[in-house]
Amino acid sequence: MTPHAIFTAFSTIVVREVRRFTRIWAQTLLPPAVTMTLYFIIFGNLIGSRIAVITNSYSNVVSSFFSMKFQRSIEELLVSPVPNWVILAGYVTGGMARGLGIGLIVTLLSLVFTRLSIHN
Repeated sequence: MTPHAIFTAFSTIVVREVRRFTRIWAQTLLPPAVTMTLYFIIFGNLIGSRIAVITNSYSNVVSSFFSMKFQRSIEELLVSPVPNWVILAGYVTGGMARGLGIGLIVTLLSLVFTRLSIHN
C-alpha cells in the first residue's frame, strides 16, 4: 500500500470513531463527567488533594469492536487491503481522542472543587 492509502485508511477509521462517540456524547462523555463530579462531592473532603482521575478510554474501542461484530461489519474491515497495524492505530487514536475529551471535561469540572496551580 502507498503511504497515501495508509493515511487515508487511518484517518477514515479515526474520523469514524470520533464521530461515533461525539454523536452519542450523552452516553460516552457525560457519564464519566457525572461519575467524577459525584466522586469529588462524596470523597473530596475525605481524601483532600489526592484525588486521582482515571478514565476508561479503552471502552470506546471495545464498544466499537463489539458493535461491529454484532452488526457483522467487522468482516468488511478485515478483508480490506489495510494492514492490521493501521486498523489498530486508528482505533487506538479514536480511543485516545475520547480519553482526552473526558479528561478535559473532568479537569474543567474539578476546577469547581479545587484550585489548579502550575508550579513549574
